[in-house]
Parts: sequence; C-alpha cells; structure tokens
Amino acid sequence: MTRSHHSRAGGRAPDGALPPARRRRRASLYATLLVLVLVVAGGADVAVLSSRPQRVDVTMPTSVPSATLSPDSAQDRQPEQTWLVLGVDSRETVPEGPDYYGSASEVPGSRADVLALVQPRQGGLTVLTLPRDLVLLDADGSMERLATSYLSGAQRTVDLLCRGLGVSTTHLVVLDMAQFAAVIDSLGGLEVEVPEPVKDSYTGLSLPSAGRQRLSGSQALALVRSRHPEVLQGQTWTALSPQEGKSRRNEYITSVMTATLSAVREQTRTPWGAHRLAHELASHLTLDTGTGTTDMVSLARALASAPDTGHDRGARHDDTRAQTSHGLEIVDVPVLETDTGQNQDSPGNDVSIVAFADDTTMEVLAEHGHSPGSCTTGSR
Repeated sequence: MTRSHHSRAGGRAPDGALPPARRRRRASLYATLLVLVLVVAGGADVAVLSSRPQRVDVTMPTSVPSATLSPDSAQDRQPEQTWLVLGVDSRETVPEGPDYYGSASEVPGSRADVLALVQPRQGGLTVLTLPRDLVLLDADGSMERLATSYLSGAQRTVDLLCRGLGVSTTHLVVLDMAQFAAVIDSLGGLEVEVPEPVKDSYTGLSLPSAGRQRLSGSQALALVRSRHPEVLQGQTWTALSPQEGKSRRNEYITSVMTATLSAVREQTRTPWGAHRLAHELASHLTLDTGTGTTDMVSLARALASAPDTGHDRGARHDDTRAQTSHGLEIVDVPVLETDTGQNQDSPGNDVSIVAFADDTTMEVLAEHGHSPGSCTTGSR
C-alpha cells in the first residue's frame, strides 16, 4: 500500500511521483541506514538480535566446484544464497492448545508442512515453493517424503533436498505453528483475497465471506493447513475432493506467503520500521547456528529492494507465466502427483496423494540454479 505525502513549498514530490531509479535508490538508502542504525545502537543491540532466535545445529551442503559440472548444467545460475524456510506442525506448538489438532501422543513429532526456497537476487527475491508430499530418493536407495523427513530433524531434510534435487541450502529458518501465528500477528495481520467462503472443521478454518480480508495469525495458520476445505456454493457447503483440496491448499499457501513477504517488505522500507520488526520477529524464529544478524540484514535489504509482487505458477499449471523479472517472484515448483487411493475419507490422512519430481520439476529448478549433482551433503 502506498503512503501519501503532502508536498511542501520546496517542491518535494510524493514517493509515488519519483522516477523508478530514484525510488530504488531511496530503498537502498533505507537499507543502508538500517545497517548504520544497528551499528550506532552498539554491540549490545546486535547481541540481543543474535540471541533471540532459537538455534538448530545443521551442517549445510557444499556446492560442487563449477569445473566438475557439465557445460550444460546450471552452474552459472547457482544462487549465492538459498534460504530453506520450513513451517513445521508439532502438536505441542498449536496456538489454541496442544490438543487442538490431536494430541502430541496421537500425532507425535514434527513434519515439514510448508517448504520454500528463498533466493535473494538483484532487485528482489525469488521464492520457490515445494510440495510437502514430494518423494525423493535418498542416498541408501530408500524413498522419503519431504514432510516426514523432518521427523528425523532438519539435517535430514536439508540433506534430502541436496541429494534428490541438488538444492544447496545456505541458511535455514524454521517456524512452528505458534511461531508462524506470532509472526503474522507481529505484522498486524495479513490482507488476503478469499475467492469464496470456506471452512475446514479439521483446522478450525472459518471464513464465511469472500473478498479481501485481514487474517489474524491463527486464521492464516488454519488457512495454510487446510487440506479438507468446504466451500459455499449457492446456499450449500460443498466438500472438495482430496485433489481439489490439495490444489486449493497450495493456492492458500502462496497467497499467505505473498502477503507475508509484502507486509515484511513494506515495514522494512524505513530503518526504524525494520529495526522494530527485527526485534519483533527475532524471538519467533528458529535459525541454523551459522546464520547471523548480518545475514538477516542482507535478506531484509533484498526484500526491501523488491518493487513489485509477482507469482509464477510454473509451466505445469498454465501456459501464461507472470512477468516477474523484477521484484518479488513466487514460483510453485511443478511435480507429478499420484493419488494412492488410501484412506480418502480420513481427515487426518497425509499419504493419499504423493508427488514425484519429473523433467518439468528439474527444468524449473535448473532455471533457478539447482540441479542434481551440484552439491554434496556435509553430514554423514
């Protein structure tokens, strides 16, 4: 949302009237001022920011030197940074209480519910979303779903992405359900377009009106976790099929992610806003031990420089690719989905649909610098 400014006698133009190049310079200036604010605030403030996030020890993959890659590989497009962002579903961290989605004894452990690869680039960010049902081949020849790989810890998820897809993770961000809701609330909620009234008794989702509306953290969480939605068609609530529910959930995740990044971007356009938000969000994140404050500042600068928001649903979804060469680009990585036909009527079932990487999957990943063999795992 563009803020209006009253012009003064001196002829100062409102932000919207500035040429694009000047707006970019101003955004860059704000990001530079943020760094200065952190320095002037003193080492104590930086230490506070560094100590607030929870930490997880993960050994990141190593990129294969370009000389060992084939000439037609994506070596020249390998991103300098790839942030793996995971939304996990431990029942012990549900905002409404540990028994809201079933107790921790009934659904033990944490699965990766949302997976995204965030790549800072010139002029903004690219976000690649991966389906939780994607099955990849591990080093021992076994098949593993991305969602369940997190049951063995973040290290296994990072390693599986490297071995199966050539994704070389450089930074890790993990959000459990309580942290996710707290981040959204720290942003003052999210503005999301809801195409039709929807509810889901399994997640507690209840949005009885269509159109653009502001969601709280708990509402946004219920939306992105919805896999068995009912939509209002005329005067009747109609349950969607498992495949339709899966597709709708992917759309919800993308909408919430876009709104979240846009809200963060808007608040980091000024140094004081970025400083406040940094302190707000730091206590609601889990980071790998190798990610420091300067890394977060660098990511914030890339986000602040993104002038536009775009969404590319990939070649598999439709033939019209969004024009997102600048700004914030979100890409739903296409996969080959298979309906296993198991337990279709069980609202808690997570295995009725599985997905596999095919040529189109690899092509889209290669376009963004990831290809099999381009990294080696750092752990055994």
